[in-house]
Amino acid sequence: MFSITTKLKSTYAQITLNRVTVAFFFFSFIHCFSQGILQSFLFSIDSQFAGLVRDIVHAAEIPPNNITFLEGSSHRYTLSMCNNIPHGQSLYPCTVIFQSGVDDVRTGSEIADFAASESDSVFQDFSQGFAITTYHDADGNASGVKFQSSTADPVLLSKQCTQILVYPQQVLENSVREDMTFIFLQFWLFGVSVFAVAQSSVPHLLTALGTRVLITTWSTYITSFRGHNQETIFQQLVSAPGTPCGVELFPTFFGMRQAYDIADLVLSRFSSNPLYNAESFKHVGPPEHINRIYKFFMAVQACLQMEVFVLVTATSLWVDVLANTAISKISAHTTVYDALIIATTVLVLPWIALGWYGVRREQKGLMISFLAIAFFFIAGWGIMFYSIVYRWSFVQWPYLGCFTVASFVLIIASIILGTICWRNFGKGLAEYLNAEAALADSNFAPEIFKHSDIEKSAAFYTYDEPDRPMPTFQAPPSQQHSRNASMANDGTRVVGPLRGPPPAYDRATIVPF
Repeated sequence: MFSITTKLKSTYAQITLNRVTVAFFFFSFIHCFSQGILQSFLFSIDSQFAGLVRDIVHAAEIPPNNITFLEGSSHRYTLSMCNNIPHGQSLYPCTVIFQSGVDDVRTGSEIADFAASESDSVFQDFSQGFAITTYHDADGNASGVKFQSSTADPVLLSKQCTQILVYPQQVLENSVREDMTFIFLQFWLFGVSVFAVAQSSVPHLLTALGTRVLITTWSTYITSFRGHNQETIFQQLVSAPGTPCGVELFPTFFGMRQAYDIADLVLSRFSSNPLYNAESFKHVGPPEHINRIYKFFMAVQACLQMEVFVLVTATSLWVDVLANTAISKISAHTTVYDALIIATTVLVLPWIALGWYGVRREQKGLMISFLAIAFFFIAGWGIMFYSIVYRWSFVQWPYLGCFTVASFVLIIASIILGTICWRNFGKGLAEYLNAEAALADSNFAPEIFKHSDIEKSAAFYTYDEPDRPMPTFQAPPSQQHSRNASMANDGTRVVGPLRGPPPAYDRATIVPF
């Protein structure tokens, strides 16, 4: 209990060290909380409309192993229904169900004749409750569904319309998965930011900054391209006159989503406190001959911290695809995929620990294990691209593809940076890190010394006598410094101003006594 209390007090002291650290903490909290709220709103919207389309498709008795394949460009889309992956098959498993720009001929028995305003009203108030009724033909096969809300006349959707709706279902369900990922990401990112300021950890600060860059990039893509592109596709497949559906199933969806996406992008661009970032890199670091190695150390630690979330997220997304989509009915090698997923889940945290302690303590055995597991990750997930279902999911869902590519980049970067650190073992980094840790345990605050203070003075600077004993060293005669002590008339010792140490001591020249 005492250690926990002490740790909390130490964390509080670091957060309230100065106005910059306090501002960074509150900025991180407000920023993560605000983005988490926005992502929750997006999750609510996507879940609502995904549930609506899912219920219609389920009522139409569309086989659960059916997937859609969209080809073409604007105004010339071709949508096919497939019962297997439409690549690498001896027999092409797809049937064209709709082509935009081609007039659709519908009979009165298939589609009820409703005005556009009436059909719109059905889907604008469905949140108050709705009912879906399935119609069957003489052979007992589903021929369409009737959608009726509590306050409007019903709309009859044909079999072809419900087949087309499989595509929006896939898109919206993927959006729900993305929203959940970003909600968890905000909690993780806030924890990393707090740890960065509480422990004065530059690697964690770099992790937070790198993650914010990725979030901003993805938000820009969503706002500037994907949202409008999806609206255009949905319009041409579902809402445009002459289509098999011919009704506006998503009257308010894209307007609300775009508003939240823009707000999320604006928040993402205010990704960090520039003042704290600048201050964090001005603190006195290691001696010059160790500084280059120390930068590689910080870089590899930042890569490992980011990989914790990126690799776990990429694996989780693939698990969700295997378990909750049509891929679960199509995949023939799910057992092999599960084995790789379990191995990754079990090894990821030990791998991070091996890299962290292997570099910090300069342990060659730990580094060998770290590199071996890293190559296993690359080989295992690289072989996954031999799987046609994985390649299909990778291409059809850019979000999964982005996390997969990011995980590969971070693993390769960790291998390269870790190897560079390994080649520099025995050159003083471990001793510097141990001394830094010892000073931190003694409540020594390195933040009070800055590189700019040293660079402005060619000579040593003076400071007041500390309130605790200073470590003493016996240096070679040519480098020995006097305390300028003298004796007063009453025999007491008078201590003059102390001259501080040079910017960096060479540990080989310091002999304790």
